[in-house]
Amino acid sequence: MQHRHYAYIFALIMITLSLGACAGFDLGDIVRVKTPNRVQQSTGLAATTSLNEAEAEYRAWFEETQRTGSQWKSNIERAGEIRGIFSQLTLSALDQLGPTVAGIPMLGPALPAMTGLVGLFLGTGRLRKEKESSFNKGMQEGRVIPPSNNTINT
Repeated sequence: MQHRHYAYIFALIMITLSLGACAGFDLGDIVRVKTPNRVQQSTGLAATTSLNEAEAEYRAWFEETQRTGSQWKSNIERAGEIRGIFSQLTLSALDQLGPTVAGIPMLGPALPAMTGLVGLFLGTGRLRKEKESSFNKGMQEGRVIPPSNNTINT
């Protein structure tokens, strides 16, 4: 083919695209975008969407994620404040109760041990959940990482 043929083909393509753009044709409807798996699961989107749809869905998903995150953060902070109030009340009560209990022979030394045991039992559920979530996250990360070829022969 001669250079003139390439020029004609290029001009024809450009005229077609220009007329399509004037008629409301948008290339964003043709270009496809892959949707991440987690976003697919949370929003119900298809595996691939058009660029225009992906941009709109991303904005909605991002705003919802920010709103949910800020609400969760606010709830966590409020719960932390309540825990602080309970902690202060408990410590104040122990400070008031301590001198009184110290006069009783067996109860005075046992009070710190009993409060320690109560604290141990109260914190075990949270500690168990933290360890379990850490283990599960490690297992997920371990599935993603491909095995290496470097093995140690013993």
